[in-house]
Amino acid sequence: MVPEYKKIRLKFEKTGNGKFISHLDLDRTMKSVLTRAKVKVEHTHGYNPRPYLVFSLPTAIGTESRCEFLDIKVPVDDEISDIPERLNKNLPPDIRVISVYEPKTEFRQISYSEYEIMIISPDITSDFAEKIETLFKSAVIVEKRTKKTESGFMDFDITPYVKSITAEYIAEHTVRIKTVVSAENATYINPEYIIKALCKYFELDLSDPNGSLYTVMRVGVYKTDGEKFE
Repeated sequence: MVPEYKKIRLKFEKTGNGKFISHLDLDRTMKSVLTRAKVKVEHTHGYNPRPYLVFSLPTAIGTESRCEFLDIKVPVDDEISDIPERLNKNLPPDIRVISVYEPKTEFRQISYSEYEIMIISPDITSDFAEKIETLFKSAVIVEKRTKKTESGFMDFDITPYVKSITAEYIAEHTVRIKTVVSAENATYINPEYIIKALCKYFELDLSDPNGSLYTVMRVGVYKTDGEKFE
C-alpha cells in the first residue's frame, strides 16, 4: 500500500558563516540532517531514490537570510510540531529552522525580496544616504551577465525593478540601505547589483577588507500584492 503524504514547509535562517554555504551544499546538508533527525520524507522514485526537497529562491553565496523556505512531504499522520527542534539539534549553529507548517501558498507566488545592506567605508560621508535615494530616481545602469552578447555581458537598467529603496547614515562612515526588489525569474535583481551601482556611480571602493566591508541580509519575501509570503 502506497503511504499518503502531506506537504509541509520549513522556514529557516542562514546567517553568520552559514552565508558561505552553496545551494548544492545546503541541499546535501538538509538531506543528511533530515535522515539523522529521523524525519520521514517522501523520496523520488526509481533506482536511486532521494529525499524530495524543494527550496524557494535560494540566496547567493555571501548573502545572509532570515527567510529561507524548504518544502518536503511527510506521512499524513506524522506529528510535525517537534521537527524544528529535532533538526536544529543536528544543524550547524548558523542554520536554524524557525517554524514548520502546512503551506497555503506556492513558491511561484513570490514576486519581491526585501534586503538590508550595511556598508562601512571611509568613502561614505554624512550625505551619502541622500545621494543613494536620489540616484535611484533615474536610470541606474549596471553590467549583467547574459548569453545574448558575444562578450557575455550587457548594460542593464535596474531601476524599474527596484520597488523601493531607502538609506540612512547610522554611524561614522556607515550607511544602512533597505530595499525591495524583483524576485521573479525574468526580472530578478541580485542585491549585489545595488552594490555594483554604488561603486560605479560614487567611485566607492570596497576592495580593501581592512578599510571597507558590506553585508547583505534578506529579511522578507512578498507576493505581487505586497502581502508577506509564508
